[in-house]
Amino acid sequence: MGTIFIYASYSKILDPVSFSSNIHNYGVTIIYIENLISLILPWIELFVGIGLISGLKYEASVDISIYMVILFIFLITQAYLRGKSIDCGCFFNDISPEDAATKRFDMLKRIIEDIVFLILLFTLKYSINKKN
Repeated sequence: MGTIFIYASYSKILDPVSFSSNIHNYGVTIIYIENLISLILPWIELFVGIGLISGLKYEASVDISIYMVILFIFLITQAYLRGKSIDCGCFFNDISPEDAATKRFDMLKRIIEDIVFLILLFTLKYSINKKN
């Protein structure tokens, strides 16, 4: 899980402008907050990933990652239900019906993938509690 968070943060850290544009496509916040999120969230992902791998602040890293994945599931689901395509930063109605079907299917796969990640993170959390 740590590697996944580090990998996810890499391109966002290198290109926060593109990441801000992708956040905008969710349609849930104003531009100022999108810009702030695009500068902060990738670094949180990076530090959480490092914490999960290294064991430094492990419990906090697991907790933060659970909250982030729940938020990601919620955001992708609401965009999907509103008929948007957040894949590649495109809106649903800006692409051909054939592309839309593929992109919307990819969104469903991403939601399922995040649910699997959430299960793994809860497994990590409860394995911490068994040790204590």
